[in-house]
Amino acid sequence: MTLPFSSRQAVRKLREHGGFEEAAADAITEVVEDATKELVTKEYFDERLRSAVSEMRAEFYRAIFFLAGFIITVAGASLVAARWLFG
Repeated sequence: MTLPFSSRQAVRKLREHGGFEEAAADAITEVVEDATKELVTKEYFDERLRSAVSEMRAEFYRAIFFLAGFIITVAGASLVAARWLFG
């Protein structure tokens, strides 16, 4: 979603309806244009959110696999130690 902004129309409206001189209207319009370039759109936010959730999900699965491997290793080592001690 982009924010529609026509600098020509803004300058015209500031001059005709606001009583600004052309230099002032141009300056105000330039400030508004610069400010709107920094606005975050809903699509950008949604995309970033999906990306962050995807990264978190990947980290979660990595942690689960790591813990599963650790548990299997500890269980195997415990069985070997039990067999060696009581074997």
